Amino acid sequence: MPRPLVLVPARWAGVIEGRERPGVFAPRTLVDAITRAGGEPLLAWPDTLERARDLVARADAVVLQGGDDLDLRPFGVPDVHPQESHPPAEQDAADVAVTRAAVEAGLPVLAICRGMQVLNIVLGGTIHQHYDETTVPHANNPHDVDVVPGTLLERVMATDGGGLRRGGWSNHHQACDRLAEGYLLSATTEDGCVEAMESADGRVVAVQWHPEVDAATVSHQQALFDWVVRAAQSG
Repeated sequence: MPRPLVLVPARWAGVIEGRERPGVFAPRTLVDAITRAGGEPLLAWPDTLERARDLVARADAVVLQGGDDLDLRPFGVPDVHPQESHPPAEQDAADVAVTRAAVEAGLPVLAICRGMQVLNIVLGGTIHQHYDETTVPHANNPHDVDVVPGTLLERVMATDGGGLRRGGWSNHHQACDRLAEGYLLSATTEDGCVEAMESADGRVVAVQWHPEVDAATVSHQQALFDWVVRAAQSG
């Protein structure tokens, strides 16, 4: 039986193998997590909606990976925050195009960090341009999240004996604020940061942390990739 194709919009890089040349990539940890789940990662760079729709039509699921900040000016935010770091415009175009096409097509989607923020903005939600840290270190640190009882996320991540608190590696200064219509809050931190959301129809799960970092050794992180591939197999 063929492996389900999991479309991954690539991440832009200005330096590849130490040389000043632009390229696109996905972290090996993310690719391996999809492969372990039984999926076939398909790395792509579709910077128009038409190309994105063509690729999504061939795919069985989508994983939206992390990266630098989304430029919010096209979404009605007039100013750039001093701590924002933007990739080239082509990166935003690729991520936004795939997100729109995947949601339109109803494909299973796992959105990670920046991917979660792109998803929320594209669907009409809002994000904090800068989320001030208080009791929880969100930048380049692991921390716990509290999973909302009764959610799809709880069912997916309760793989090692249950419980509603899970840990994961986090690196962000922006975060979701008002969730898009049709999306449910599924995890927070003690400082109130939105750490996960999911679609009411159970086709999309989005997390603010990076499950790919330790998915090889932590079952509840790998479970997110297992879920998206299972959902792709079930149609």
